[in-house]
Amino acid sequence: MKRVLASSLLVLCFLFFASTFCHSQSLFDQGLKEFNAENYEEALPYFLEARSAEKGSARIAYYIGLTYKAMEKYKEAATYFRDAVTLTPRVDEAFVELVDVLYYTNNNIEAEKWLAVAEKEGFSSARLQLLKGFVLAKAGKRDEAIRAFENAKRLDPGLTQQAELQIAGIYAQQGKFKDAQARLRTTITLDPASDLALYARDYEKIVADRAEREKPWRFSIGMSYKYDTNVITVGEGPMTDYISRQEDSAINFGFRVGYTAPFSFRTPFSLSAYYSMYTDRYFGKMYTRSDGSQGNLTEYNNMTNTISVVPGYSFGRYAVSLPLTYTYISLQGVKGNSFYNELNWFNQTRYMEGRTVAPTFRFITTPNSFGEVFFSYMRKKYFDTELHPEPPDGEDRSGHKLAGGIGWNYSFKENKGFFTLRYSYAEDKTIGQNWVNTENRFGADVLYPIIGTLRTQASAEAAFVNYTYDNTYFGYKRRDNIYNFSLALIYGVMKGTDIIVQYNRYINQSNIELYDYTRDVYILGMEYRF
Repeated sequence: MKRVLASSLLVLCFLFFASTFCHSQSLFDQGLKEFNAENYEEALPYFLEARSAEKGSARIAYYIGLTYKAMEKYKEAATYFRDAVTLTPRVDEAFVELVDVLYYTNNNIEAEKWLAVAEKEGFSSARLQLLKGFVLAKAGKRDEAIRAFENAKRLDPGLTQQAELQIAGIYAQQGKFKDAQARLRTTITLDPASDLALYARDYEKIVADRAEREKPWRFSIGMSYKYDTNVITVGEGPMTDYISRQEDSAINFGFRVGYTAPFSFRTPFSLSAYYSMYTDRYFGKMYTRSDGSQGNLTEYNNMTNTISVVPGYSFGRYAVSLPLTYTYISLQGVKGNSFYNELNWFNQTRYMEGRTVAPTFRFITTPNSFGEVFFSYMRKKYFDTELHPEPPDGEDRSGHKLAGGIGWNYSFKENKGFFTLRYSYAEDKTIGQNWVNTENRFGADVLYPIIGTLRTQASAEAAFVNYTYDNTYFGYKRRDNIYNFSLALIYGVMKGTDIIVQYNRYINQSNIELYDYTRDVYILGMEYRF
């Protein structure tokens, strides 16, 4: 009797579970039919009811996840995909779907966790490797991401075009622009008519432009003709009748080499440096000095050498930098031959040496503009040489200069044009009392693209200088109002090469006749950058 009762119970349990399974299977089949017809709203209730009847089914959990994903409810989808990879027997393909929705919802850390689980469980597929590349690239693990994309290509050649495009993007982020361009060309070659190929063509242009912008080394060289209406820069009057308004022509030569450390383009830290050299060589018009002797305007041949190193750091909308600059100026002075022709010109013609540190703080004000605040300290020394003897008492301009200022820069025309305003205040503490002064300086600059490669550049500056002590020669304090204006037309004849026509006017209105003068400078030149 007991045996008959036990057998009956077993039969009843079997019939119950069989009917539950059949009911669950029927619901699942209905849901699958609606799912395949892309009727996701109708499919979901069937799947959920089947899930209630058979909670241990990874397959049902997987399809509920797929349905929620199709409905763009990614958080709910992730919940069911987690069940699909943890229930037994699991659905291996659920690893792919789970990582996909986690990546899409920016849950990168959890996505990496499930990638590790899939690898430990021995599951891998081309699509999972492709997603692994996406996840690792977002996490900044670029070399590992490239290996994952390469694996995706190996497992499924049909993913090669997409993987190549992603590898090109990583190379561009790393500054490996040649490698990036090579991968983009491969992407285009694989299927020239595809949407990915069209995107790759546009991306290649962006990479080429970025490669140009992020070149670590930059050089420029320029030469121009200059006509100067007041080489000696003195005013007219009884003291200066002989030497005022001395006009002459000159040949200018300029050279600049700059370096920007590659990490400056991809990290908050930056480091740049440059060396520049500029020279003026006058044709050598003769003139009569105030003592009646004959002079030659080659005495005003000059050369300026500048070395600057600029470390910096940016954080969000703000950036700080610390330019360190060394300047060395040579001036020919009273001498028969041009210093360009003599081996010892460097020592004989040294004129001024300056060392400057200028901490600068910049901040973004709008998407197209930024402001800046700066301070600077400069030590300067004027040399005593045979060509430039020690100045009389009161005239030594060696000393130090403190300055501070603000500025604002606005760009327009897709960053091809800009407008700048600036103000600075400075105190010049010189050894000679005749040059101790305070200065308020205002300035504005504009670069405006006219048409094609033709653009115009203009600047205006006003400085109001008050000298602290009575001048030892004239017996009263000197005051200068200085106005400088510049207008230039710049035409790009080819990439990196400009022809420049420029006019400069300098006006120094002084209460001391010797320093009250005007000067006009006309320039025609060419500059090449590479």
